[in-house]
Amino acid sequence: MGAAVDHVSPMGMSGGSAEGNDKSEGQRFSCKNKLTALVVDNGAVCRAIQTALLCSYGVETEAVETGEAALQFIASGATFNLIIIEMLLPVLNGPETARQIRAMGAQSKILGISAFFDERHQQEFLAAGADRFIEKPLSPEIVIPIIWELDN
Repeated sequence: MGAAVDHVSPMGMSGGSAEGNDKSEGQRFSCKNKLTALVVDNGAVCRAIQTALLCSYGVETEAVETGEAALQFIASGATFNLIIIEMLLPVLNGPETARQIRAMGAQSKILGISAFFDERHQQEFLAAGADRFIEKPLSPEIVIPIIWELDN
C-alpha cells in the first residue's frame, strides 16, 4: 500500500514567482539556496495551505498524510531543510514521528504544529527533538524568519 504524496512546484499553486507573493507583509525575497521542506499533516486542506505557503517563498515542498510516510521518505535517503509535523496523526503521532526522524539522523529543522496550543504538547514535541512548536495556521510571520535562517 503506497503512501499518498502531494508535490507542488517551487512556484506554488498560483504559478507566480517566489519573489513578492506575500503582499500582506510587503516582504519580498527569493532564496539564495535551494531549500526543501516536508509537510506531514493528515488534513488535506492544511497540507495544501502549508505547502502553498512554503512554495510561494521558493521552498520545494513534499507533503504526506502520515508519520509512517514521512519516515519512508527519510529512510529512502530524502533530506529536507525543514519538516513540519502535525501533532495529531494516525498511528504515529507528531512527537513520535519527530523522535523517529531524529533517531534516523536527520538534521532538519523540525516544526511541530497543532490546531490548539497546549504546553504539554509543546513539551512532548521539544523532548522528541523538534526545534519549535506553534499553533496553526502556519503564517508568513512564522515562515519567513525560518526560511531566512535556513537560507543563511
